[in-house]
Amino acid sequence: MSPPDGPEIAVHIERVLPAPPDRVFRAFIDPDLMRQWVTPDDLDLDRIRIDARVGGRIEVWHSRHGTRTGKFEGRFVTIDPPRELVYHWAFVGTEPEQGEYFDTLVTVRLRPVGVGATRITVVHERLAELAQGAPQIHRQLHSGWENCLGKLERALRGAPTPGV
Repeated sequence: MSPPDGPEIAVHIERVLPAPPDRVFRAFIDPDLMRQWVTPDDLDLDRIRIDARVGGRIEVWHSRHGTRTGKFEGRFVTIDPPRELVYHWAFVGTEPEQGEYFDTLVTVRLRPVGVGATRITVVHERLAELAQGAPQIHRQLHSGWENCLGKLERALRGAPTPGV
């Protein structure tokens, strides 16, 4: 979803996951479940904290080979189990006091498909500031979501997730 001469303005991903919507929804708000899938393969999850209520915060600290790389943090805007979750998702560098902070918005919609499966739609938007200030992160956003949702799918199937 990229304009011909500009950065991707939104990441939009859909796939069917092998679990009912309530189980998929829990994977987005339960720290023990989320740690199984929330970081791309090239990052290690160091710590996660979730206050799953509207206005509550989510924080995910990560590193690469023992070196801090920053964190993702956000605030829940909508929590409508098991249908929709909307949250601000900020990319915070290792030195946030120096202004390295890029606020984006993630919408997750879940719909039942058949018996025991869920169509998940993830829309990650408000990316212009991220594209300008941290183009290396912006370029990896789509593949990062694909990687993480693949890990989520494996976790929901009960298959081992590499690196966890």
